[in-house]
Amino acid sequence: MGLFDLFGKKQVASEFQYSLECTMHPIRLPAFKEDYVALNVRLQNTSDQPLLTSLVLAVPKTLGFDRTALQQEHETRIGELPAGESREFSFRIWSTQRTRAGSYPLRVYAVSHYRDYGHVLNEVRKTVDLRVE
Repeated sequence: MGLFDLFGKKQVASEFQYSLECTMHPIRLPAFKEDYVALNVRLQNTSDQPLLTSLVLAVPKTLGFDRTALQQEHETRIGELPAGESREFSFRIWSTQRTRAGSYPLRVYAVSHYRDYGHVLNEVRKTVDLRVE
């Protein structure tokens, strides 16, 4: 037994509390046409304790979560997510006749809260690019 083994090894906690995986189907949207893509989000609690969790999505101005593209931000309150558990969500992101060709960033936030949804402890962000052609 060495001198430094006296204190023992301790597991280091993960830097991030969540693991986010995002996929889209189809991969791109047609320009100047009303259509949608399905954004599938897989959220996993990688910490060692349950967390009060919400999932927030934000899209640019000419895209939206409804057919008219008036709603650019969407929040899903998940509740308490147990340690190590994962959940999957599916969202429709719509384009309109005003949507021009280009690359649009979709922002996904997994937020952990303290006691209620008004207080934020930590968040994990992910940006996914959506092509419109």
